[in-house]
Amino acid sequence: MKKAILLLMHQGKSYAEEVAAATDGLGLTLVALSSRPEVPGALEASCQHVADRVVTEEPELHSGDVEKAVRELADRGYRVEAALATFEGYRLLMAELNERLGARDCAEPALRLCLDKYALRRHLFAEGLSEVRCHRVTPGVRPELDARASWFVKPVRGASSFATFVLDDIGDLAYLPAIQEQMRADRRMKAIFMDRYDFLVEEYVEGPEFSFETFLLDGRVHHLCVHEKARVERLERTVLEGMSVSPPVSLGRELVLEGADHVTRCLAALAGSGLTDGAFHVEVKYWESRKRWEIIEINPRMGGSLINASVRTVTGHSLLDLWTESLLLPDDERDAFHDRLARASQLEALRTGAPTRATVFLSKYGEKGRTVDAIRFEPPTRPPRILRVHATEGTELEASDRGICLMDALWDVAPDRLAAETDFLDRHATEHFHVRYR
Repeated sequence: MKKAILLLMHQGKSYAEEVAAATDGLGLTLVALSSRPEVPGALEASCQHVADRVVTEEPELHSGDVEKAVRELADRGYRVEAALATFEGYRLLMAELNERLGARDCAEPALRLCLDKYALRRHLFAEGLSEVRCHRVTPGVRPELDARASWFVKPVRGASSFATFVLDDIGDLAYLPAIQEQMRADRRMKAIFMDRYDFLVEEYVEGPEFSFETFLLDGRVHHLCVHEKARVERLERTVLEGMSVSPPVSLGRELVLEGADHVTRCLAALAGSGLTDGAFHVEVKYWESRKRWEIIEINPRMGGSLINASVRTVTGHSLLDLWTESLLLPDDERDAFHDRLARASQLEALRTGAPTRATVFLSKYGEKGRTVDAIRFEPPTRPPRILRVHATEGTELEASDRGICLMDALWDVAPDRLAAETDFLDRHATEHFHVRYR
């Protein structure tokens, strides 16, 4: 029997090439369980990198599919030792199988708490780690909101900025039933919601936004990298993150380290629930009027877009490689793993004043419900080191209130010229990125 890691793939995609490289480096075999792809050819491209695969007839995976796949793969000669899911909608399936197999992972209740944005906010508030007031939106009931505060609406579960918006007028809550129908109908994203389509409204935290790319092992927190969301665009019913910069440019070192310490305290408050191991993408804001940090989301997975590529550039380590390795890490190698994480940490470099590398990456988004006629990004100078274009001629974009990404691009930049580089690349990309619709 070959020892294998099972990759839970969503519709034929889920970092298969990168996970295959990680498992190969560990002397393990990568096998996959995928839901039925919506896009023809997606599965074939990904499955070049796996030794074997099982594909369901449905567009989403369920618990029974995982158990059946493990048995089927065993019959083919593969002993699944652990599961990995980079897609948030399958994170609970991953934890469920890892608990049964004895692989290193978080407890399912802790993951459920993180994935429920209303429950997480209430928990942090009760622990004295948040001052953000929060209300669940009940259909047909007008929430009593303090008119002196600004308020923000978002799904209790969600991703890709789906239906996240500042509540300028309480009458805008009337849009929610129509948005819920979108959520149920979105063929690519529906699994993210895990059959939860309710909303919350919470105080809007006015200030710059950041994400900490963090790793937990045995409950110990290692912040590998921090990004500032340097360009954020608010649309009618979504918020688009156009550019990320690492390290941050708008706040000084001491405030960034204060933010890291706040995130550490919040994660520590969840350790008792079983939040102990794995990769995390923690979104936070600095509430300028109150001079304090606030958690926005704790995502028990890697960040999307080019987050992992940026982390690798800055630290020399891939979050995906580390996450894969940690699943089956022997007890006698834990101390060395902790040491490796500490040495790689950009936050520790900021704390000690050591040099750190810097990156800028940007994303360009499409217009919902349109069909792409042509798309190109060909800058005459300063081409990105990494360029991923996600649409081609004829691509039909979903009519959905979420970010529909057309392109991601990453540059290595000089850390001592970060603000100037950010401004230049923003103009550079805007000038040379072109998309035409039919």
